[in-house]
Amino acid sequence: MLHNNQHKMQSTKSIVVVPTIRAERINEWLGKWREEFKNSTIIIVEDNPEATFQISQKNVIHYSWKDIDNDLREKGWIIPRKTAAVRSYGFIKAYQLNPEYIITLDDDCYPESDSFVKTHEYYLNQSHSDKWTQHAQSNLKMRGVPKSLIVRECVLNMGLWANVPDLDGNTQKENPDTRIKRQEFNFVLPPGQYAPISSMNMSFRKEIIPALYFLLMGSMWGFDRFDDIWSGIFIKRICDHLGFSISGGSPFIWHDRASNPDTNIQKEASGLIVNELLWKDVENMKFTGKTFKECYLELASQLPNYQVNQDYWPKLREAMVIWANLF
Repeated sequence: MLHNNQHKMQSTKSIVVVPTIRAERINEWLGKWREEFKNSTIIIVEDNPEATFQISQKNVIHYSWKDIDNDLREKGWIIPRKTAAVRSYGFIKAYQLNPEYIITLDDDCYPESDSFVKTHEYYLNQSHSDKWTQHAQSNLKMRGVPKSLIVRECVLNMGLWANVPDLDGNTQKENPDTRIKRQEFNFVLPPGQYAPISSMNMSFRKEIIPALYFLLMGSMWGFDRFDDIWSGIFIKRICDHLGFSISGGSPFIWHDRASNPDTNIQKEASGLIVNELLWKDVENMKFTGKTFKECYLELASQLPNYQVNQDYWPKLREAMVIWANLF
């Protein structure tokens, strides 16, 4: 059961979740997003034992490890530390505020265009058919599209990045000068098709949070930088079963900073082996659940024990069950 802490705020249409570790970085981020997020509640999850800085902005709620442990108590271990996956705690607190949807960003991602929030909202309000390609900029049926199609409501939209791309360490080292230009497009992942889901710029509906947990990551768990990727595989498989869709493309953000490729190579080494197998195993899972929570519990029970980091998988399954039962 979740424990409410001292923060009491009214529900809001959109909540923005961002993890951070540095005061100067998050203050710059807040300044650049101030106008765009003036009508949103912002949840900052500081990846430190206690808050090391103060935020005076009225629409900001600021958490640290201390809040995680006071709130979740003996279950606090499911929120990993010293990794971007600490943002999962922000999803819990966002869920309690009952928004229509949540946006999550990294603290080195900045506005690249106007109407960032409205664009995410637009794509989260689209419906997509399984068999027919539709016009990406309109929710109207184009001429010739059958009226009897079964459609899937969108529950997650992954925005993309201008400037520095989100690459694995090896690709990053081989292509250090690659930069991306902003574009305007949106694609839909058909049933049975996967894509790397990046948490740097992502929006999703509140209903999927019981199945959107960013896993145990960081040095103490033996895996890192696969929290959003593996969570993306899980949520896509569940969406396919339940009849929902995931889209991607617009809106773009400006990704300012390239992380260290050598550090990323080291962090990703163990996960790369599992990454070749996990999506195939998830694809072959069987589901009977009718809700995101039910399906997530079914997925956790079917998750294999991989030879890499063998002690990890029983703890991950335990963490996933605890997560789903929080809601």
